[in-house]
Amino acid sequence: MFGVRLSSLFTSRWFALLWAVLVILTALEFVGVGDDGAGNGADNLTAEQRDAIANAF
Repeated sequence: MFGVRLSSLFTSRWFALLWAVLVILTALEFVGVGDDGAGNGADNLTAEQRDAIANAF
């Protein structure tokens, strides 16, 4: 309806693949890659943050 027609968005499969790779790389650059070790998750919360989560639910 509005915007670019999907058939003309990517004129080539290679351009679509390049676009997808660039989107993924941009997301990784923006968010970053986290480590899988300890320190991620609820163990890093302060007492105030735990109370706020407990009160939210």
